[in-house]
Amino acid sequence: MAPLRPLPPLAPADGWREVPIEPRDEPLVRVADIGGRVRDEPRYLAAGLPGAMRGGWVREGVAERLRAAAEGLPDGLSLVVWDGYRTIETQAAIYDAYLAELVAVHPDWPVDALEEAASRFVTPPSRSHLAPPPHLTGGAVDVTLGDGDGRPLDLGTDFDAFVPEAAARALEDVPGGARDLRRVLFWALAEQGFTAYREEWWHFDHGDQFWGLVTGRPAFYAGAGNPEG
Repeated sequence: MAPLRPLPPLAPADGWREVPIEPRDEPLVRVADIGGRVRDEPRYLAAGLPGAMRGGWVREGVAERLRAAAEGLPDGLSLVVWDGYRTIETQAAIYDAYLAELVAVHPDWPVDALEEAASRFVTPPSRSHLAPPPHLTGGAVDVTLGDGDGRPLDLGTDFDAFVPEAAARALEDVPGGARDLRRVLFWALAEQGFTAYREEWWHFDHGDQFWGLVTGRPAFYAGAGNPEG
């Protein structure tokens, strides 16, 4: 395997709602149909969350880039997709649960401070056409590395672990297997045009407003309807 490049500094997502959207007519496709070394493992379905999709879905262009990223991985590795398109019901369930956790830990915090802390990891649910949650567009994807059989590997934290160690660059000064795998994942996706979310090593974007903020381009994925009805 080639020498592992460190992750570059990553900008915060502040201001993503101001990125304009120039909608592109592009379908959502099943993650399970991507094939190759891309595996579908819908975590919110397994957790029984309201509105959870029976399988993963992403925009067609995102699917093509995931396939290419997986093909470029070192032998013995695969991409495991935990989540792509996400319904408003699931978004609300995740946000409300995390907000309740914060209230329990910080009962003295004012509401605006609690909401700001929650939004660091979970975008508040919104049907806004101007600023839909990234996962509602099908352009955001939560993904990890797996072995050759698609079993997820250890990248330092579990999915949706809302802790400082979940930050994409949190392990850059901690040599070891988890740091190296984060670097492999980051560069495999970056080389296919994805941008990374600074607070979560598993979250990547293409074509949505998070991506537009980083690239300085208009987004082209607006909010999408539920492909499973």
